[in-house]
Amino acid sequence: MPLKASRSLLALWARIRPSRERWVELGVVVFGVFVALWSENAVQEWRWRREVAELDAQARVDMEENLTQAIERVALDPCLRGRVSLLAEGLSGAAVRYDPKPQIARTRSSSGSGVPYAYLSPIRPWRTATMERLVAAEASKRVPRPRLIAYARALSTISSIGREQASENDALGTLAPLALGIDELTPEIRVSLLSSLGEVDNARANIELISRRLIERGADLRIAPDLAKVQQLLAEERETWGACVDVDKGVKLARRLKVAAQDG
Repeated sequence: MPLKASRSLLALWARIRPSRERWVELGVVVFGVFVALWSENAVQEWRWRREVAELDAQARVDMEENLTQAIERVALDPCLRGRVSLLAEGLSGAAVRYDPKPQIARTRSSSGSGVPYAYLSPIRPWRTATMERLVAAEASKRVPRPRLIAYARALSTISSIGREQASENDALGTLAPLALGIDELTPEIRVSLLSSLGEVDNARANIELISRRLIERGADLRIAPDLAKVQQLLAEERETWGACVDVDKGVKLARRLKVAAQDG
């Protein structure tokens, strides 16, 4: 570069070079921008952590309800299994008339079904919405990984129960002739009813098995249902179904979860 041009550039820089005061002002502005960004991120993080804490608390309540229902299903399974055996025995012989009772409440708010069923099991809604939000992408970043995995497994298990309950519910509707007291059933109808009964029994067995798995998920999460509520629900089921309800097993499972939760 020619000497003249170099001197021109130096002279230009000398004229536009910021003063020390200007450098200080610029530094203050940059520092302020960084502080503002950091503050905004800190506030956002605090809000997320508070929301995750609230979601975790609600998910615990929902899981307690889910575990209560799982224990109910395990304790009620001997009654349902016995009902299937009774229906199968009748279809294999001459007798096909059954007492449609007991009529049980399929939801906590209903008093029972208005239509007689030869087989009827609880089909209460499972609470998953809060857990689904908790394992969502943004919230999951603030959940400890072991707990996040435990919630994800619990959700998967509940989804499996829901699918089996849907299969059970679809199949039991075809058993209406057994509850309505139809005296004569053709061999074809008997075969069809036995097939439907097999589907119901398969779903019943799967639901009982998966309910036990959900109880294990509850132990992993260190969550236990209210023992008094479990005992009250099983007492109500026993009034409806009789001695076939395994109250002792249900209470034992609830107490085992309580011990696991206390150990956690």
